[in-house]
Amino acid sequence: PVDLDFNRTTRSFDPKPCCHVAQKTINEHIPASPPADKVFMWETGIEGLSVREIPGLGFVAFLGGASGFKADPVIGDYWSGRDKDFGDMKRPRGPQMRYVSNQGGFMATRQQILEWHSDICMGSFLPPFDDPHYRFDGLDMRNVEYWSGGLNLFTYRHACNLQRIVSLEPDGFSRHLIYHSANNKQTQLNQQGQVERFVKINNLLGQLNTVRKRAEETKRKEEHTKAQ
Repeated sequence: PVDLDFNRTTRSFDPKPCCHVAQKTINEHIPASPPADKVFMWETGIEGLSVREIPGLGFVAFLGGASGFKADPVIGDYWSGRDKDFGDMKRPRGPQMRYVSNQGGFMATRQQILEWHSDICMGSFLPPFDDPHYRFDGLDMRNVEYWSGGLNLFTYRHACNLQRIVSLEPDGFSRHLIYHSANNKQTQLNQQGQVERFVKINNLLGQLNTVRKRAEETKRKEEHTKAQ
């Protein structure tokens, strides 16, 4: 269910940070200021997402991606399908493209990049990309999404196995998004008969808010049970 009630106030995704453009950028494919109910994303679905409360950040969404990991580095979360909204569907695991939440880029400090390269990533994060994790200096069978879509950051095999998070506070959530200004996915996925990969961003925010409230209620019940 879509729930856009945040602390007794109806909120929505704010399209201004990502998707309102300057006059000189406007053309037949790029409108000046699309409203919140007209902006959507793809390869991201509520079925592949979960939430967790983090001290100092509050509740955040966990994006999917990693697979094949051992038990030790797993971070606990509250999966969106825990309450059987998706019937008997099993939780999506691994880099399934329908739920992988491809990213439009990343920003990192020098220290973060150094730690990724030297300590965290199974293969090196910076060149040279050598055996055993890479062949042909990284130009083997990895697709374009491995580099431009960030699969090297958040998948496990030969990569960094990082857990990506997104704020569930509406203003913060809105600032995580980047405009895919080519605006070509509407036609591509429609022609491929894959319109189910689209989701309105406002709807996704409301769905995540529903999962957050359920997680909060579950936490309250568990704490009450422990206190008895």
